[in-house]
Amino acid sequence: MTSLAPTRFRRTLAVIDGVTDLGGYLAALCLLGILVLVAAEIFSRNLLAYSIHFSWDLAGYFMGTCFLLASGSALKGGSHVRVTALLESMPRAVGRTLEFAACLVGLAICAYLSWALIEMAWLSAQRGSTAATSFRVPLVYPQAALATGATILTLQCLAQILRLLRGEELSVGPGLE
Repeated sequence: MTSLAPTRFRRTLAVIDGVTDLGGYLAALCLLGILVLVAAEIFSRNLLAYSIHFSWDLAGYFMGTCFLLASGSALKGGSHVRVTALLESMPRAVGRTLEFAACLVGLAICAYLSWALIEMAWLSAQRGSTAATSFRVPLVYPQAALATGATILTLQCLAQILRLLRGEELSVGPGLE
């Protein structure tokens, strides 16, 4: 590696990490939204004998959105499943090659998922599709949120590849190093 290796891709990684962090914060807000909706539904049913008809629909949308928006942060922080025992048992060069190959496969899968979700949201927008429940949510909104989360995960997969190209070790999660 040259002396420029630590600075290579610095700006790209900073932008991707910033977008990933924003996705994590939005995921936390989705989680808070789920808490508020479920608590309001429990309160309303038990004390007011009234059900908030849209609470479960929105909570479900928030759950999917939370999952995908947080997945980029989980990858960045090393919280996704990795078999480090396998990597540690082989020569460093072989382990890095295997890790790079795994990141390329992950990038391809995530890029396809992003593309499919973007296309689904686009078609829902064009058709004016709404949920088949009493709360007729235009499906473009939850689908676009899912597509955003998948795109953030795809960008973070790219960031992992760039980190490997820089010679960095990928994070294996808190307390696991």
